[in-house]
Amino acid sequence: MDRFGSSRLRIVWTSVCLLLSGLVLGGLGGFGGDGSQVMVFGSGIPVGFLSDDPRAWAADLLGRLLFTVVPAVILLGGIVPLGDWLAAGGRPERFRGLALGAPMAFAHGLFLSQIAILPVLAASYKLLGNPLAPRILLADTNAVVLGLELLLWSAALGCLLKSNRGLAIILAFGLQEVGRVMAWGGEFLGDLDVPKAAVKAMAFLGRALPSSQLPSDPFAWKALPLCLGLPIVLAAALLLLPGKAPKRGKS
Repeated sequence: MDRFGSSRLRIVWTSVCLLLSGLVLGGLGGFGGDGSQVMVFGSGIPVGFLSDDPRAWAADLLGRLLFTVVPAVILLGGIVPLGDWLAAGGRPERFRGLALGAPMAFAHGLFLSQIAILPVLAASYKLLGNPLAPRILLADTNAVVLGLELLLWSAALGCLLKSNRGLAIILAFGLQEVGRVMAWGGEFLGDLDVPKAAVKAMAFLGRALPSSQLPSDPFAWKALPLCLGLPIVLAAALLLLPGKAPKRGKS
């Protein structure tokens, strides 16, 4: 795992997140009065105008925060070392990087992401009374799957864009937005005068591209084989392509 980050990095990361969690636990006082205020370091911040149910508002806010932080940390925590592994050595070493490096990169990113959300869990405890409220767990599960999808798609696109891995990351996030549009079209355009083949194609792409779910959507178990398998197959196919021959120096 040292390929993906040193022990010192993990210790510092954990220490900072624990410090932030302590600040949240000490500074956040829950809802005050009739529930229209959030108490922060003894001062009330009005929130009643945002929602009739402040707990539902808090759960939605924390879920969206999880859905933003977790995928980004999983992706950025493992993509650079994984990309180097997929580009290094001969073809057997690159396939070893795909078979072993992808799970290791995900495991490292998952560790960092779950440590990073400790302040969010602390806020959930103070606002909802339960750090592992059902909506928080659901949002975290959907976010973890999205992070894995983005990691695999970035790795596959990185095999294609070898000269600039940053563009691969940007394209992976772009595919997430495309997948959101495709999923919407596959779900709602069927009732309109749209060719069925186009609707089915959009529905397929909506399941295959990075998750377009909301934090509160039910977890889609049936979509996992396709949404995770497609970028793996694509990466494996790109690794089969011959690499560029090294340039010969002038004699």
